[in-house]
Amino acid sequence: MELSAENSADAVAALCRAMLRPVESASALREIESLLERLRHAPPDERAACATQLGRLTGDADPVLRLSAMAAITGDLRRYDELLDLIEPEFGCPDLDRLLHIYCCMGRQLFLMRMDGASRPGFFEDRLFPCYTRLIDAIRDRLAIAPQPRPAGNPATGRVVLVTNQFLSLRHQPSRDLLSYAAVLEERCGREVVILNTNIMPADIHSLFVPSFASSVEPAFDGKQVIEADGRSFRMLSSTGRGLSREKIDWFLRAVDWHDPDVVVSLGGSVIVADLLAAARPTLCIPTTSGATPSLAGIVLDFGGGSRPASGPLAASWRPFRFLHSLIGEAEPAPSRAAGRAGYGLPDDAFLCLVIGNRLDEEADGAFLAMLESLIDRAPRVAVAFAGEAGALPQRLQRSRHAGRLFHLGYVTDMADLMQMADAYVNPQRTGGGASAAEALAAGVVPVSLPVGDVSAVIGARFVVPDYAAAVERLALLAGDPAIFAEAAAEARSRGAGRADPAEAAAALSRYLDEAVELHGGGGGKQIYK
Repeated sequence: MELSAENSADAVAALCRAMLRPVESASALREIESLLERLRHAPPDERAACATQLGRLTGDADPVLRLSAMAAITGDLRRYDELLDLIEPEFGCPDLDRLLHIYCCMGRQLFLMRMDGASRPGFFEDRLFPCYTRLIDAIRDRLAIAPQPRPAGNPATGRVVLVTNQFLSLRHQPSRDLLSYAAVLEERCGREVVILNTNIMPADIHSLFVPSFASSVEPAFDGKQVIEADGRSFRMLSSTGRGLSREKIDWFLRAVDWHDPDVVVSLGGSVIVADLLAAARPTLCIPTTSGATPSLAGIVLDFGGGSRPASGPLAASWRPFRFLHSLIGEAEPAPSRAAGRAGYGLPDDAFLCLVIGNRLDEEADGAFLAMLESLIDRAPRVAVAFAGEAGALPQRLQRSRHAGRLFHLGYVTDMADLMQMADAYVNPQRTGGGASAAEALAAGVVPVSLPVGDVSAVIGARFVVPDYAAAVERLALLAGDPAIFAEAAAEARSRGAGRADPAEAAAALSRYLDEAVELHGGGGGKQIYK
């Protein structure tokens, strides 16, 4: 809900007081972030004034806290320019965890689409990617990391090492995608796969950057593991050590030397262990989200629907590709839609819109909920179900004037079953969501999305609308005209069937793995695997 000018002034004053006190606990940082969140929803013409006033009154605050807070209010990337200038001297200091924390917090805000790209065109190419490169160099220099090159002319081993920043569980979509790619590499590309779960993202707070970020670590995944899923088993080496250390990184590098893979494959961007190896071994990166990917790999695949950058750090390494989402598969036929909806506590006669995500508290924001309320005003038979864990969302839904048509289901284990209950898949403005969008297409659920992020790359222009007002029009039309809805559902299924399948992805991956070996110069010729 937008603040009045008077309330904005009060919020700025409270924020200044909180920032000027010693920030020595997680609760103090959370208080600052809560006050920031209120200001982020102030009327647009007030945000810049609020940030300016905040900067003027908090000159004695921690400079990282001050600049990141001003950026959080306005979305102005020029504040991140200033912040990067500020920490430049720290690349020569020993506290690498602080630099990594600031970099990851910055990247998190960009991923959540909280920043205004137009405020600083070229930020990724000019600032963020060079910052990441400096960070890799600093880790190598400060920790005396020296990956051993693969000797030229070594025969192909038929192995790949698949490196990830974070493997959590099969409830975590990127972890499911990792195992999907491991299966494709082994069963369709003929490669032997070893997974490295590096957990090299900040698991603790090392700076006063706001909003802060700390990654999750699964304690059970430590040391040598065998991961079993869908009747398959995969070998995984995992470290739950917190923070950057030479011992932790060396353990993974020794594992790479021992397994001697033909190619080191990273899943996702900013995979530090893989990028430390980029000069020593053939490397390939499979992004897990749309947009530019921070990676030093010799080949960086596209997520889907993009085009080769005309310039910048990925102009030479980029290759066309469509991310292979791990789909939900075939569902058992439900006894009836009425019985299925009743099981979820959903109205049988509704035109059911489904919203899916694991960051619903952030992504289903005020603007998105206001759009849904406008939709229900126009089409009262619409109901909306939210699938995914969330802490604050249920109370926000209860405060809506259409609370009786908004349902939070929590985490849903059987997504295939839920998809059979839905009519439309509605996407808030966000970067992620590609996997659930692919699942919706496969089930013939009609997607509606803004032209940004992973979902728009997956569903295609046919199902994209320019803004939330157009989303209301589109969804109201689908809810009110059965013939138009049936046509759209058929198109969704057709689009789903035409997306990359495992065989297509495997053929492309095999070509790019061979090309990575050639580019590195250590393969002596193409190594063909089928």
